[in-house]
Amino acid sequence: MPGDQQFGYQPALDGVRGVAVALVLCFHSGFSWMSGGYVGVSVFFTLSGFLITSLLILEHQRTGRVSWSAFVVRRAKRLLPASLLCLVAIALLAWSGQFAGVPHLRRDIVSAAMQVANWNALHGSGSYADLLSRSAGVTSPVEHYWSLAVEEQFYWVWPLAFMLLRRVSKGRMRLFMSLAALAATGVVAARVIAVHWGPDEAYWATPARVGEILSGAALAAGCVVWQRRPRWLGALGVGGLGVVLWAAVEWPTRGGPAYAGWLGVFSLASAALILGLQAPGVLRTALSVQPLVWLGRISYGVYVYHWPIFLLLTRRTVGLTGWSLFALRIAATVLVAVLSFVVVEQPVRRGGFSPRRALTLAMPITAAVVVLAVLLVPAAPGRRKVAVARSVTPTSVAQPSTSTSTSPATSTSTSRHVTSRHVTSQRQRQRRRQRQRQRPCGSTR
Repeated sequence: MPGDQQFGYQPALDGVRGVAVALVLCFHSGFSWMSGGYVGVSVFFTLSGFLITSLLILEHQRTGRVSWSAFVVRRAKRLLPASLLCLVAIALLAWSGQFAGVPHLRRDIVSAAMQVANWNALHGSGSYADLLSRSAGVTSPVEHYWSLAVEEQFYWVWPLAFMLLRRVSKGRMRLFMSLAALAATGVVAARVIAVHWGPDEAYWATPARVGEILSGAALAAGCVVWQRRPRWLGALGVGGLGVVLWAAVEWPTRGGPAYAGWLGVFSLASAALILGLQAPGVLRTALSVQPLVWLGRISYGVYVYHWPIFLLLTRRTVGLTGWSLFALRIAATVLVAVLSFVVVEQPVRRGGFSPRRALTLAMPITAAVVVLAVLLVPAAPGRRKVAVARSVTPTSVAQPSTSTSTSPATSTSTSRHVTSRHVTSQRQRQRRRQRQRQRPCGSTR
């Protein structure tokens, strides 16, 4: 069928994944010239919307229907192995004494396993930029799971929503128009959420980010309507890539368009990049080079594992700084991602589980991770690791344009003040718990 050919495997799309995850890695490494590297996540959103909607269109063309259970199982087999394995590793590390200064780590791990990490972050304290700029000893190792939660929440409802749109929109053009209208609504909603609810909601809330995924979904439907691929589309893709790289370099870490609801509009650049790759040309060739494609294939594991590894490998723990520290972090991240890809992810994806059996296995495994987190991870930060707040944060230079240099004496004084506040806070919590034990059952604070 015509859709089978145009939705075949495209190495250049893995190249886009490679570019996107590279932007995130540079941003989380704190390079001052990559202050807006978080836009790589937005590129992932739009590309994901394009790919999963392409699969739904193909399935409907072949069978006349869309199986919700089969779709969810495919997504679970793709996403859960690496994410749950990483959570287990973090729980074990926390049990051994790592991340002891992180407040609410148990809650963070549970919310990540339950696919609601973005809402947990939204109802916590501080913005995304604030969380990333905390000291290495008090930054949550699952902070990056918010983006996985946004996608996973979308995946639960998208097959059903797609089938509904397919029934009310007869024909390819009407389906495209319906998806385009839905994407436009999501793009506008992001701006409305930013204005009426604030910058944190605009960045973390699922309704504010879903427009970026829907832009890719509308593009997939449009590729079915217009099957001709003129070469000038390559120029459109080059322009889209240029906008993505410009935003990664120029957008600020704090504030700026990302927190004002403009990421939905930004997704149009990602869509232009993907559309440009549908035609042969220089851009498709450049993004199809093997190293970039290889990085794109393991990009999910790289994204999942990189953040806790970055927090473990700091100047304080390994004695390196700058590019040497960056190289060590990248090497460790790639090594872990490759092992996970070969030993865990690929065998699970290729396993011949029926949808019913796969769902039956996924639910208790997820529940086991939650129980493990409750049993192993301390409910409150420990005291013996509080002093790690003096270490250099892996993203301490994520806001170079607004920070000012300080003398070593000032830096040391500030670190001691932060440590003192943590110790004081810990003692206050201990006194409150002692008073709580003396109160009769059912009393409140």
